[in-house]
Amino acid sequence: MFSFFTEHQFMPCSDCGASVERARRHLHVCDPERRIDYELFQLRHETAAFDWQLAEFLESPAGRFAAWLAERDRRPGT
Repeated sequence: MFSFFTEHQFMPCSDCGASVERARRHLHVCDPERRIDYELFQLRHETAAFDWQLAEFLESPAGRFAAWLAERDRRPGT
């Protein structure tokens, strides 16, 4: 009845997400760029929340002051 639930020939690498043949898993070397992309994908909800949190902060009195101070410090001659 459950014969279709056999072990798969390929599994994703836990570090980079690449599809790797089970028999050759020990030979797999992660591509650094793919690993970074995979890690960013894992953090996608946190990076999306950052934009929202930053926007909220910049609308607050402390955020408006921080933005004003940054602009003032950025100008030459001050």
